[in-house]
Amino acid sequence: MPELAVVAKTATPPCLIVNPRSFSASRGLAAQATALALAHSAEVVVVDGPASTIAAVETILSRRQRQVMVLAGDGTVCAIVDQLSNLPAGAWVPDLLVLAGGRTNLTAADLVPGGAALATLKRALLLSREGRWDAVVQERRALRIEQSPAPARHGFFLAGAVIDSAIRQCHQHRSDHSTLATGLSTMAYLAGLGVRSLFGRSGLSCPTLHVDAGACGSQRGLVRLLLVSTLLHRTGLFDPYAARGQGDVRVSSVSRAAPHFWRWLPRLLTGRYLPSMSADNGYLSGRCHRLQVTGLAGYSLDGEAFDTDPARPVTITAGPRLRFVCP
Repeated sequence: MPELAVVAKTATPPCLIVNPRSFSASRGLAAQATALALAHSAEVVVVDGPASTIAAVETILSRRQRQVMVLAGDGTVCAIVDQLSNLPAGAWVPDLLVLAGGRTNLTAADLVPGGAALATLKRALLLSREGRWDAVVQERRALRIEQSPAPARHGFFLAGAVIDSAIRQCHQHRSDHSTLATGLSTMAYLAGLGVRSLFGRSGLSCPTLHVDAGACGSQRGLVRLLLVSTLLHRTGLFDPYAARGQGDVRVSSVSRAAPHFWRWLPRLLTGRYLPSMSADNGYLSGRCHRLQVTGLAGYSLDGEAFDTDPARPVTITAGPRLRFVCP
């Protein structure tokens, strides 16, 4: 009983981490969320880059500030998840509520399906005040990407091969064009690029990869599409993985020689695979425990680009379990 009294006395308030430079947040959402959080006696911490994000998480860890809400894009969320996932095994971690503050918001859409940022934030603050926060906490795992000797990285959605090149091209397009152009989501830009590819005008080429997904299958040769995730994609039509195999890692890798690619692309993107869309026919897709890719010169993780050594394998598994709030 004395222990409980000490915990109650030293309990810290909920914390809202805001990146006002994230796409949606920069359009007035950050100010509204800040006002709402302060009205409910929550602390607000503003971050604008890697250094301030790392410092914010270190402060939360030192204070054991358990209830943490994040209004930012996938990149900022990825940075926080990576920092927490790299803690020693058994370390204390806070509960995270991920709010949609960016362009694409794949992570937020998966963890809080259909949740508008302000409405979700308000529900969470009320749950905190009423002592019902624990009822909506669940554990999830991010991807763990390793290539020795670099430290492991963690995130929820990895794109490789032509998709990685397209995402990098999309980011360059945004930096080179007007505000109107930068309003396009990554998915919208990739869709337009896909249409151009139909007519051979994308300017992108397929790398040669060796993809080994264990019991799920393997692939060697020119690969046009590589997608890896632990997300469940519970909202919308986008769910590009076959319902086969076991494990937390979901992968889809399509070879350049796979038949009927453009005809079957809608099926692939929505997870409606035909029996003939198998690894033997160039469609490697499903769940696995461990994925190893050799020949990869780089990848995009939650929208952020990273370079790798194609001569050495990149190993992808599921990271440690983290606690997420899904109100």
